Amino acid sequence: MSKKKGIQPGLRSLSKTEKTILILLSRDLFKTSRSIPQDPDWEEVYQECLRQSVPILVWNALDKAQIPVDTVERWKNTVIASAYHNLQVAWQHLLVDRLMEKGRIPYVILKGSASGAYYPAPMDHIMGDVDFLVSPDHLERAGEILKAEGFSPWEEEHICHVVYRKENIHLEMHFEPAGVPYGKPGELVREYMKDVMEQVREIQVEGEKLRVPSRFHHGLILLLHTSHHLTGEGIGLRHLCDWAVFVVSMTDEEFRQLFEEKLKAIGMWRFARILTQTCIRYLGCPARPWTGKEEPDLTAAMIRDIFDGGNFGNKEENRKQEAYLISNRGKDGVGKRSILWQLAASMNEVVRTHMPAAQKFPVLLPLGWVFYGGRYWIRMMKGQRPKIQPREMLEGASSRRELYRQFGLFQREQ
Repeated sequence: MSKKKGIQPGLRSLSKTEKTILILLSRDLFKTSRSIPQDPDWEEVYQECLRQSVPILVWNALDKAQIPVDTVERWKNTVIASAYHNLQVAWQHLLVDRLMEKGRIPYVILKGSASGAYYPAPMDHIMGDVDFLVSPDHLERAGEILKAEGFSPWEEEHICHVVYRKENIHLEMHFEPAGVPYGKPGELVREYMKDVMEQVREIQVEGEKLRVPSRFHHGLILLLHTSHHLTGEGIGLRHLCDWAVFVVSMTDEEFRQLFEEKLKAIGMWRFARILTQTCIRYLGCPARPWTGKEEPDLTAAMIRDIFDGGNFGNKEENRKQEAYLISNRGKDGVGKRSILWQLAASMNEVVRTHMPAAQKFPVLLPLGWVFYGGRYWIRMMKGQRPKIQPREMLEGASSRRELYRQFGLFQREQ
């Protein structure tokens, strides 16, 4: 097949809109000189940037004169609103710092400002919730400090965090990162995380200090978070960009020394390689020899999956339901069970999370199935939850399982 001038290898299976976004991201993040396709539909480019949560990064690389005035105006307003949102989240990070320092409780910010610190312009990274990590031993005392400041706990069990709310502030206080796997890999992850509070980095945010994880711990947290959401509702380009800017902050030798042995021991080295190859191929990330032999079919499938799902699966209602057929919240890899067996395991995990007594008394599991399944059905009939479409859900889950199985998640490597 002949190569079209201006379109790089690896982009031909994508739409003009998707190619345009990837090339503009590469220009902003890595100063590439890649050429965009002729006459893209700029309204569709804008809408897809929203679905992928990258409107600021793409805006930075735009030639605004090429774009219809009304699209430029709406995009500019989105950038302003997103920048203000980022500023609010940064202020909330600093509030967490002040409250935890006041109580002399060690903490680190997860993602958010910690991820933004690796970007050329930290505030161009769209931030989500305010996530921070404290030791399980400090969880109760940290909660008391938050309640004394007017925060109320959100009474819902979660596998790795407790939520506190006050007005429009939503804090997720973690006792461990999202995505820690079961078994020996999980034991090793917890061992790796033991010194996270001692190995912190301090960064400046709005003229004040903020505690964030060391490079190793941040990279580990990013990989766990990404695999957790990938096998759940899905990830967006925002997650891919977070990894891309992080991975280029180190030389090939530095990355190998810091990560290779430990990631192989928990079965995440291959995933890190494929994720980085995807960044190199589609985002213009500088080559990294440690990624090994290129796997173009796999990286093409990876970027296709990202575009199909959108940020946290916002483009497909079935994505969240498909997760129950793919993995047990991403904690035990992918494809080790049949789809029906996987559904049963996932439902059991839901019941155990919301009904802790079921951990000790498995006889409660069927009751939980009936209660939580029935509750979802009632909410679905009221229009409060997406409708379940069994055929589409099964087809989507089967396709995604086949892809994710090839990442070898939590399969230990030599």
